[in-house]
Amino acid sequence: MGLISNFTTDNPLELIPNMKHLLLTLLILVSVKTISFGQELAIIQDTVKNYQIGVPVGWKYGVPADQSLALMAFRQKHSEEDVPRENFNINILHHDETSLDATYSEFLKSIGTVEGFTVIEQGDTVINDRKYKYLIETHKNKYSKEDMHNYVLFANRDGVLLILTMVTTSPNFESYRALFDKIALSLHF
Repeated sequence: MGLISNFTTDNPLELIPNMKHLLLTLLILVSVKTISFGQELAIIQDTVKNYQIGVPVGWKYGVPADQSLALMAFRQKHSEEDVPRENFNINILHHDETSLDATYSEFLKSIGTVEGFTVIEQGDTVINDRKYKYLIETHKNKYSKEDMHNYVLFANRDGVLLILTMVTTSPNFESYRALFDKIALSLHF
């Protein structure tokens, strides 16, 4: 009968030891969920380029002076030994093509020229009622020579392209994927 048989009794005081185990199990489950999704996001809204996204609290963000990107956000150091590589950026481009599939295909061809570029996952997703193409790719950083993972979301809204690129080193990708998913789910375009 398992757990259910352990909770059937005429004496409510007999439930206390069983409830302690149940509460401890629930506490552990909540803690695990908080570790993976616990990073709070500050919502940034750009009313000129018409998007909204969550930036992890404690990360620095802004628009580069040359405005080559719509937004850049990067993780800050946790200690002197820490070398943060985690960041994301949003690029907004204007294009005559309005088909998501066609512009995504062109996008794949253009980024596929990066040395060592390998797509390891790709597909379609819907976030806040908008269809996106996504891919996860790996390549070597041309400056540090580290293996990197890029998690990219791509959308086309009537010829306005939004490209969200979330970046970390390859060994850190699995640790940051849940946060990158949370950032992606906060995106409104």
